[in-house]
Amino acid sequence: MNFQSPQSQVVLSGHGLVKHYGSVVGLAGVDVAVRSGEALAVMGPSGNGKTTLLHVLAGILTPDQGEVWLGGERVDQLNDAARTVLRRRRLGFVFQDNQLLAELPADENVALPLMVDGLSRRDAIGRARNMLAQVGLAAEVGRRPGELSGGQAQRVAIARALVGEPQVVFADEPTGALDAATGSQVIDLLVGAATYRGAAVVVVTHDNAVAARCHRALHIVDGRVGDAPGVGPLPGGPLGSGVVR
Repeated sequence: MNFQSPQSQVVLSGHGLVKHYGSVVGLAGVDVAVRSGEALAVMGPSGNGKTTLLHVLAGILTPDQGEVWLGGERVDQLNDAARTVLRRRRLGFVFQDNQLLAELPADENVALPLMVDGLSRRDAIGRARNMLAQVGLAAEVGRRPGELSGGQAQRVAIARALVGEPQVVFADEPTGALDAATGSQVIDLLVGAATYRGAAVVVVTHDNAVAARCHRALHIVDGRVGDAPGVGPLPGGPLGSGVVR
């Protein structure tokens, strides 16, 4: 695995992040930084702030206090429209349920964010098919999500997240709907493919096996974060090992 140097540049950071939902504390003064080429697992009990942290770092939610920086730009001060553009152009997302459009084939699902951003359909489809080939789905470009296995559908979602060459990829329980063997292959692919390209990865998970595929983990309890021991580089090549069925 060609991981970035530990001295690589911080690409995403949050400082003193506080978020409340009425009287409920979502985040209680969180500091976090992720470097390019690094995978960070965010762990902790349900309802303790994992997804809130992901949404604040991704500009989906605005913190009540604190700052979020992406590649030298302060995200939390941007208006809604600017944050939408930032997410489309500089961030990638992978969800537990993949959120693919059922009526579109794999190549169009992957190409869609490029076309929304103004790329021609021809060029977007070309880039999408190239990315699908890189995640082992060259023969599946015309298949719709209902014709794919769960692991294959998540590969399409990973290709969609990476096709725009994001600085950071966010993944919220990306293996939660998969069996253990397929989930391991999917997380290896996600982390390997993203970090090989120099992107940072932030993975929200409750699964220790998923966290073990990342460089380090943060544990959140009651909206507060503490470091957990890191767990070494992934096995396999730049796209992870094995083929997801």
